[in-house]
Amino acid sequence: MSSIQFNAILLISLAALGCSTSTKVPQQQIVLSTKGPISIDARTIGGDVTITADDSIHGTVVTVQRRILQELQIEDLMQWITLEADVVNTNIGQKVVVKTSASHNELNLMRADVSISTNSIEDVQVQTSTGDVTLLGISGSLDIRTSDGDILVATNNPMVKTVSIENHRGNIIFRVSELSTGNIDISAIGGDARFDAISGHASVLSNTSKGHVMAVLNDGKNVVNLRTVDGNASFEVVKNPMANRISWNFDWLPF
Repeated sequence: MSSIQFNAILLISLAALGCSTSTKVPQQQIVLSTKGPISIDARTIGGDVTITADDSIHGTVVTVQRRILQELQIEDLMQWITLEADVVNTNIGQKVVVKTSASHNELNLMRADVSISTNSIEDVQVQTSTGDVTLLGISGSLDIRTSDGDILVATNNPMVKTVSIENHRGNIIFRVSELSTGNIDISAIGGDARFDAISGHASVLSNTSKGHVMAVLNDGKNVVNLRTVDGNASFEVVKNPMANRISWNFDWLPF
């Protein structure tokens, strides 16, 4: 019997036993030479994605934690989940492209939790599943997709570009400053949609319901779409979005 066949059978056998533990291998870290602001495009096989702008960081630091959702002693898990991290020069600056992929993943049990830190971020794309997405201190346009996890965006930078955030079976919190703008559409199928603006000039449009809110912030024309299924979605305009981090815990959402 080939090793591939044996590993596949082993995975199926463990799944049948209903194991609830996971196996992790040591983290891998890559440091890229970049000069901000950079844009980020992160696509993973599944798992958490955390992207942080921190002006104390030099270059861009990419960290991946490989894991499998079973108790499994396989030394070559490092080889089964691969990480690619590259810097691409574009006509508007540098883009960091991060991608994880997996082999022998027929049962979709493998995850790659990715963390990206750099000093300045302008424009972010994320595509993952079965994982949380956390974006801190970013700016520019956003295109975020996940499922079976929560999405948090919190930044003190004015958000004045297009935002598209979609989630399935998870919540969304979008915390921005009073200088942000937007033509806002919040949809929470099977949950609650909320728009709170304690600063800035905001107006809620008609036809607002428990699961659907449309609003305009500071006469913005940039489209901001927050959409989730089986979750809650909250758009919050506050003076210091990066403060009061304890309230970011999704268990504290006042829905």
